[in-house]
Amino acid sequence: MNDLLLNDIRNNVGRTIHPSVLGVQLAYEMQQRYGGRLFMVDPICVDEYTDVARVTGVKEIERRTESHALNLRGTAMKHCKLHGMDHRDACLVVAHIDGGITIAAHDHGRQVDCNQGAGGEGPFTATRTGSLPLMEVLDYFHDHTVEEMKHLCTGTGGFVSHFGTSDADDIYSRVLSGDKRAALVWEALGYNIVKYIGSMATVLKGRVDGILITGRYTRFSSLIDYIREYTEWIAPVYVYENEVEQEAMCAGALRVLRGEEEPKVYTGADMVRRGI
Repeated sequence: MNDLLLNDIRNNVGRTIHPSVLGVQLAYEMQQRYGGRLFMVDPICVDEYTDVARVTGVKEIERRTESHALNLRGTAMKHCKLHGMDHRDACLVVAHIDGGITIAAHDHGRQVDCNQGAGGEGPFTATRTGSLPLMEVLDYFHDHTVEEMKHLCTGTGGFVSHFGTSDADDIYSRVLSGDKRAALVWEALGYNIVKYIGSMATVLKGRVDGILITGRYTRFSSLIDYIREYTEWIAPVYVYENEVEQEAMCAGALRVLRGEEEPKVYTGADMVRRGI
């Protein structure tokens, strides 16, 4: 971490509203009090995309990186360690399914593509809209302000829009009690997840060593069964309950301190490339 990184986060240069941006600021305050070295490990803006993955149908708009990179890569590395593999030799599709959902293609250790979770791309979630048909959005826009639309993308979409709550356990209990509307939306959640797993498998040209499912929604056995039914023909499905973010942060710092990895220095160059 350096002063440029700290200032860019405080000034929201990356335009991402997410609790994770507090991490660097909290670490800085702790360093001022206790000393020590500061490292940031796999933040949500990790960018290892190929140039072709950034291009959209609008010249002025590029796809941005915005994912649960810490848990995605941490889970990939955990999986490879358990199975005697080097993650730098593996091709994996890793899906973080929780209140936010991001599904990534990991090609020999690099996260070469992923849906832009908080940016309105990918499966809908408890609070996020996910991908939407643009013409329908434009019609919807007529009766809503820009701020309302932004909040819809990250706070009032998904389950909140359908049921007025982001509580997945509540929605699931409705499914189990026979609520047909809840059952339809719940299945649509799984349907969207498997579509994006499939899309990331194509990014890897079908050479997929494993599909890894992580995040707190792994507690819903029917959702996991649905994912298996639709995707296990691509590659074996492995489930890693909950998340490994705390362990991944620790492991990342230790790799540097042990001389196993060279730390990168934040320069803001990517922000300049994107005209931010």
